[in-house]
Amino acid sequence: MSADGSDEDEVVAESEPATVADIIEEAEPSATVDGERSEAGHEERSEAGDDEGAVAGSFAPDIEVTPQAPTPENTMFVALGVCLTILALADTIVGLSLVLVATVFAAVGLTAAVCYGVLVHTTPET
Repeated sequence: MSADGSDEDEVVAESEPATVADIIEEAEPSATVDGERSEAGHEERSEAGDDEGAVAGSFAPDIEVTPQAPTPENTMFVALGVCLTILALADTIVGLSLVLVATVFAAVGLTAAVCYGVLVHTTPET
């Protein structure tokens, strides 16, 4: 610690609450007051962005994707999920009744059966 107390000033400055401007300056050091980025800051980010960070589709496998016919188990799980979602939304809006539950299960079941039949017959054999 120095005799003039300069170390104490640094401690006090660090313990003061940060303002919004301080937080923005720390997050975007290359931004100017007008909101425009400087050329140097943009170049630094583009160079760092080329080597680091995930890009959409960068985790895609390098294997060929082949279409497959849907399985009955997958179709049932999707239909059950759709039924539960519709019933949860209906319960919050209009309330549940036995007729509503039966109608939802019948409509979703019929739609799932039609979609399953169409997809099974139109999916090419691999």
